[in-house]
Amino acid sequence: MSNRGSEWRKWNFHVHTKGTNKNDQFTSASMDDFFCAFFKKAYQDKIEAIGITDYFSIDRYLDAINYVKEIHSKEDDWCVKLFTDDEIKFIQNIFLFPNVELRMLPATDKARLINIHCIFNPNYVSHLENDFFGHIENQDGFKMNKHGLIEYGRSQDDSGDDNKLYKKGVDNFVIDLKTLKKLISNNKNFRENCLLIVSNSNNDGASAIQKHYDMFDNEDGSLDGLRKSIYKLSHAVFSTNPKDIKYFLGKRHEGTDGYNEKVHENEIKEVIKHRGSLKSCLVGCDSHSEDTLFNRFTWLKADLTFEGLKQICYEPEQRVKIQSDKPDFKEDKVIIDNVRFISPNKVFTDEKIYLNPNLNVIIGGKSSGKSIFLYSIAKTLLVDNTVLKNDNSEEKYNLKLIDTDFDFEITTSAGITQRMLRDVDENSIIPDIKYIPQNYLVKLAEPEINKKGKSLNKLVRDLINEDADSKFKYDQFIRNVKQNDKDRDALIDRYFELQQDILANEAELRKKSNKEVLEKNIKTNTENVEKLNKESGLSEEKIAEYKGIQEKLEFNTLKANDFKEDYVAVKDFFSDLEKYSNEIYAKKKEFIEKIRIEEVKKYYDEKLAFIDNVKEIVNETIEELKVETDEEGTRFFKNDNILKSNLDSINTEKELINKQLEPFQQNKELKKQIEILNVSIAEDKKLLLDIEFLNKSISEKKGAIENCHRDIFKLYKDNYREYIDIINELKDRTFELESDGLKIDGIAQFNFPKLFKMLYEISDGRRASYNNYNILDTNRKATSETDFDIITEEMEKIFIDILNGNYYILPRITPKQAIKTLLDDYFFDYWKITYKKDKLGEMSTGKASFVILMLIIGLSRSKAPILIDQPEDNLDNRSITLDLVYYLKNKKLERQIIIVTHNANIVVNSDAENVIVANQEGQNDISALSNFRFDLINGSIENSFEKKSEEENNILTNMGIREHIADIVEGGKEAFKKREEKYGF
Repeated sequence: MSNRGSEWRKWNFHVHTKGTNKNDQFTSASMDDFFCAFFKKAYQDKIEAIGITDYFSIDRYLDAINYVKEIHSKEDDWCVKLFTDDEIKFIQNIFLFPNVELRMLPATDKARLINIHCIFNPNYVSHLENDFFGHIENQDGFKMNKHGLIEYGRSQDDSGDDNKLYKKGVDNFVIDLKTLKKLISNNKNFRENCLLIVSNSNNDGASAIQKHYDMFDNEDGSLDGLRKSIYKLSHAVFSTNPKDIKYFLGKRHEGTDGYNEKVHENEIKEVIKHRGSLKSCLVGCDSHSEDTLFNRFTWLKADLTFEGLKQICYEPEQRVKIQSDKPDFKEDKVIIDNVRFISPNKVFTDEKIYLNPNLNVIIGGKSSGKSIFLYSIAKTLLVDNTVLKNDNSEEKYNLKLIDTDFDFEITTSAGITQRMLRDVDENSIIPDIKYIPQNYLVKLAEPEINKKGKSLNKLVRDLINEDADSKFKYDQFIRNVKQNDKDRDALIDRYFELQQDILANEAELRKKSNKEVLEKNIKTNTENVEKLNKESGLSEEKIAEYKGIQEKLEFNTLKANDFKEDYVAVKDFFSDLEKYSNEIYAKKKEFIEKIRIEEVKKYYDEKLAFIDNVKEIVNETIEELKVETDEEGTRFFKNDNILKSNLDSINTEKELINKQLEPFQQNKELKKQIEILNVSIAEDKKLLLDIEFLNKSISEKKGAIENCHRDIFKLYKDNYREYIDIINELKDRTFELESDGLKIDGIAQFNFPKLFKMLYEISDGRRASYNNYNILDTNRKATSETDFDIITEEMEKIFIDILNGNYYILPRITPKQAIKTLLDDYFFDYWKITYKKDKLGEMSTGKASFVILMLIIGLSRSKAPILIDQPEDNLDNRSITLDLVYYLKNKKLERQIIIVTHNANIVVNSDAENVIVANQEGQNDISALSNFRFDLINGSIENSFEKKSEEENNILTNMGIREHIADIVEGGKEAFKKREEKYGF
């Protein structure tokens, strides 16, 4: 049977068997028939610990023990015929213990005696005759012996019938509180080997002495004092009442308005004051017939031993649960069931080490392999191995140097196995495991020594985003911010393109002639053409006709020039559009492939079909625009298109106009002069149109550049809003830790030092323009107050100064580069942390380390195991006891935790379910007598036995786990006792 320390098991504390002294309703024909049915039912219901109960006797317990011994022996075939192998194995491991049920005075309000149960250590049974039964006598002269036979001392006129005498004794035997207290106070062995459990029912329980059992201020009467004494004497309570369960744990008001940590502390004090201690509530089936066997049970997290049972006295809440399902449910896929060193050279033990689903602590002397054990688990499962390395980027432990054939194997509770040395394409079986190596928390708490590690702010952000919904929101935020970055860069590019266009237009405009000169030249040349036409003998009518034809020619020439401009524009546009359409087509295809639901995929594929059409249209248009050259060097459109049609129309029209002009151009000399003048007129008119176009273009581009400037800073504001919005979106995640006293406030911050650094690197240091702006003050920190309006105002000022040359940058840096550097995204989401009103940055390193540990465990949504190497480093014992221990006790219920520690409080006060003891051969005076240099053993805190004789020299196996704890983390039993004496405890 694998040992993984304290485990949840079903216990039945109170079950009667056939032949019980009172109310025997069992109908089995024989005792063997009864126990056959009894243990089969226990197997069926998986009851692993049973308190065999009888009034004033342990005979029925002895009957059960003897029956199991017969199964153990297997000398007869009878057990094989009655039980399967699995049943036999299960029954042989059931923990049977005696429960002697007594009735006690005073009577309750309903005149019923109080039931109190004595649960004994099975190893103590041989002492009960002398230590218990021989001392129990009531005021009527009844006495008990270990068989429950009751001697009647005063009534001499009895008939002498033993059965009647026995029945009379059973019906009348009661004990009083004074007798029981005397027995307990006078016998240490009895105290150490007996647990007293009082019934708390309304009929035969201590609570029935007074109706309002939970009113402390009504307990001054004699009966109330007796009730108080009974509770103080008891270790636990039989009750299934939810109010009782909460009351005896000091949580009577839990869940009510105003309930807080202080109320809880006061309730605990009151319960301890009036009831002696916090107590578990237990339940048993109290069966008196076969029909009710094991219909009720209690979950106990303990070894199947009396020492395991006694743990309910120390951990009444976390060790006991009354419910149908197994407590502390965790998914098998995220629980490490066992681990194994693979060490053919016998450097490490090859025994499987089984882990508990809750808290596992690893203890041992110096260099005993504790951290190697934890590191091996981490290295086998972690996806990101950064945390496995030292600051020099070397592995923390060179395992191959210790054992050249080293490997490590992990098996989950789901039965999946994985080795450290595996194919690179084999994914981790628990990828989101958390590993906190030694000093990791300190590095996060002290940024000045954490030069290479992950920043605390990034750690908090990553933990917040372990929640699937939060991660989705944050990923969308990142996509938005990145898109804003692209849009901002595109706007800046556009801004400077517009600037360049304006400069080019202005330069081109300067090359054009003066508008007034052109208009006057057109007028003069037009008059000269008319004059020449008159000289040629044309009539006024013909001159007018000629003038009309000439205007057509000028218009045709303008259309030809427009065609050339349009052709270039269309060709350039569709060339760009081809690139964009290909990109959007690829994005659409990628998007459709991402959609998982077929119905949704089909819907969007059809809805976005226009993208495919656009791509086809663009390709068709580009094909239409292809131009070829014939043998004579004439260029022509290969395919029909709108531009070709226009060009053909312009050329045809030109030919027609030229034919219409022929009758007017008979005089070759005059014709030549007129052609020269007409060409000049046409050119001048074109220049006037160009000037008009350029002026209009400059005006439009200046308007566009103003809009672009506005859009850049609007986008800058939008980007800042993205940070505000994501912080608000993630607030719900940060509220989750407020119950632990931890407060996380998200703030949109501006990284002033980064802005200064980036601008400093591109600035002309001789002019030091950066000294002229408040936003670039070197005293500002990344966490300094962020006022967006002031930041924007300063950024705009620097923006303008860079453009007009008042901010001096290095010659190799263009203004566009400088503007992009200036307007880069310097915002970040900052998570301010306070613990019980103390700011993280103002805490001691130790306290800050603990708070960071709380963040790592508390914020993480993963249910994967957490590995922690010496979390107590830099923490004082008070912080460990008050904070860390409390935190671990609660968080181990949610996740498997594996800790290396030297601190007794973490081991004992956290109630570690599984303690792993590590040892290295040669590190102790006593030889380990092991085949391995590094060896391990594990078990529960309740696993206890004193050191064996000196002949047993194996340091790991010659004492119990509890004794190892005392020896390793307490400095030994004698040292602990000495300190206890000095403290005066």
